[in-house]
Amino acid sequence: MIKSKRLLAVGVATALVLAACGGDDDDETTSTTAASGGETTEAPEATAEATAEATAESTAEEAPAAAGEPVKTCLVTDLAGIDDKSFNATAWQGVLDAIEAGNAMPEPDSFFLESDVEADWQPNIDQMVSQGCEHIVTVGFALDAVTQENAPANPDIDWTIVDVDFFDFSADPPEDVTFDNVVELTYQTDEAAFLAGYVAASVSESGVVGTFGGANFPTVSIFMDGFYWGVQHHNEVKGTDVQVLGWDPANPDTGLFTGDFTDLDIARATAQSLLDEGADVIMPVGGQINLGAGAAMQDIGMGATGEVFGALIGVDTDQFVSAPELADLWLTSVEKKMAVGVSESIAATAAGTHSGGVQRGFLSNGGVDISEFHDFDSIVSDETKAELEEIRAAIIDGSQSVSG
Repeated sequence: MIKSKRLLAVGVATALVLAACGGDDDDETTSTTAASGGETTEAPEATAEATAEATAESTAEEAPAAAGEPVKTCLVTDLAGIDDKSFNATAWQGVLDAIEAGNAMPEPDSFFLESDVEADWQPNIDQMVSQGCEHIVTVGFALDAVTQENAPANPDIDWTIVDVDFFDFSADPPEDVTFDNVVELTYQTDEAAFLAGYVAASVSESGVVGTFGGANFPTVSIFMDGFYWGVQHHNEVKGTDVQVLGWDPANPDTGLFTGDFTDLDIARATAQSLLDEGADVIMPVGGQINLGAGAAMQDIGMGATGEVFGALIGVDTDQFVSAPELADLWLTSVEKKMAVGVSESIAATAAGTHSGGVQRGFLSNGGVDISEFHDFDSIVSDETKAELEEIRAAIIDGSQSVSG
């Protein structure tokens, strides 16, 4: 069993998540949307198709070949929804990959339910249990508590939770928790973000880069940590003095956060504050806030080929693929290979080999990485590309720390 001290506070995030990513203060339960399944309300087919098209190209590895009977697979989103072009979309792509491989039943037998408010999570799961879902995927740390409650209560169902390592915080010290029927997919994103920070420092023309998050949760700040230290490593080995705005691991209380993962206006204003301070490369972390940042940068003509040099770094999935409207801004993305992890977990259910516990994604096993440079490929020098490969190897063999 792998224990993650770096992600120790993930369980605490559940108690705070509504303030951080609820999007509004509406306490009423709104109706959920089902992509398909039984007597639930079907979402427009275009939604699932658009989600598949937006993420399929970023799933480099193929899903495991069918090893048993396909299983009825159901997914519960967090509050950002299935079309967030990030977290939920990528997890759903894992289900679609499992369908294509013959490990999950096709739609409408396999389906997703969107969550508009926190009160939707339990009814969504109840509906999936009542409809005979054999494998349930819950997306994100917001669903930590509800998954811990429902998984042991439904031991005949296999579960996958994305980006969560369970802990019991009532114990002193907190204890790592596992369930025989739950795979906990976690990602050491600071390793890939370190590479992103290094390349950001290498291309910055202003000598100022920035980052901000939706909320100060460990699954957010881990990106910002790696980014910060990657910039510092560039400064150390190349003799530069690139400044990082928005985050200092030594002073986390001063970090820059919007308090919301879906409000594009707040994200836009936050990004603008970094641009006003001279940042020309920005890494927004969380949900859809990168789209607000991109809008602010487009307003002043920034991009790889724009009137003004500027770049965005995406998170979770290759944003060049999932948000092509900002194609000229994506320097790279810090990817979690969530689709692969979800698909493999479903394949294990189909094969009858599913077992619980933490599965961690590192650079070494391909669980995290940075995406291609796309429109910035000619801007990132061959020297920097070679240095990135050396740094990657050093992180993998343990000779290069990603935490200062």
